[in-house]
Amino acid sequence: MSTVLELTQGGDARGTASTPWLGSLVDTVAETLRVPFAALEVDGRIVAGTGAWPECVERVPLGYGVETVGALVLPPVRRRDALLLDALAGQLARAVRAVSVAEAAVHATRELAGAHVPGGLVAALTAAARGLGGAAVEVWPLPTLNPAVEAAAYRIAVEAMTNAARHAQGAPARVRVRALGSFLDVSVTDTGPGVPAGFTAGAGVHAMRGWAAAVGGACTVRRGLPGTRVEAMLPLVPVPLVPVVPAQRTPVD
Repeated sequence: MSTVLELTQGGDARGTASTPWLGSLVDTVAETLRVPFAALEVDGRIVAGTGAWPECVERVPLGYGVETVGALVLPPVRRRDALLLDALAGQLARAVRAVSVAEAAVHATRELAGAHVPGGLVAALTAAARGLGGAAVEVWPLPTLNPAVEAAAYRIAVEAMTNAARHAQGAPARVRVRALGSFLDVSVTDTGPGVPAGFTAGAGVHAMRGWAAAVGGACTVRRGLPGTRVEAMLPLVPVPLVPVVPAQRTPVD
C-alpha cells in the first residue's frame, strides 16, 4: 500500500491517504466512538488520521481472517465500546485489504501482459516442483487456457511452493490444478506448522493476490488441516481490471 503521509507523535493527524475514502472511514470511526483522535496505521506508518496526536494511544489490530493488515490507533477507548470498535475495525480491514489487492493487481497486470508459460503449465509446474522440495503435482484435464490465466496460475503455484519450501521445510506439499465450471482452481497445500494467528502478509502473498486479481480472480491463504493452504480461483476467461469502488461514508447521528 502506498503512503503519502507519515506522522510522528506530537504531530497533527489531519491528512489524506493514497485512497481518500480511507481517510473518510477514519473520520467516521472518530465520530462514531466520539473520540478526538483516530488514525490508520499500515506497515508501521500512519496513512490517514484526524485530530491532534494525544499523549497516550492504543493500537487495535485490523484482522482479516488470521491476517493482520494494519492497526487502528486511538486514545484509550471505553471497554463498553468493544463491540462497536470490532465492527469499525473490521470495516477498515476490508477497506485496507481492497486497496492493497487493487494496487497489487495493477502491477501484476503489467507483468502478465504478453506472458506465457514455456512448455505448458503441466511441464512447467513439474519442473518447478522438482526444484522446490519435490511437491506432488496433480493436474486434471484442462481446456485450452488463456495465456494470462495460465501465467497467473503458474506464478501463484510457484510462489506458494516457494513459501512451503521455506516455511514448512521437509513437510510434504501438494499442488492441484483443475477446471471447476468457468474457473481454474489452483491449490497448494503443505503439512507444516501452518499460518500463525495474526501474521502479516509479505511481498509474496501480496504478489499472489495481485496475479489473481489481475485476471478477475481471487487468492486466499489460510490454515489447513494441518499446515497452510493457498487457493486461487481464476476465471477461464479473464475479467478486465476495474478500479476499487470507494466505500460510502454513512452519516453518524
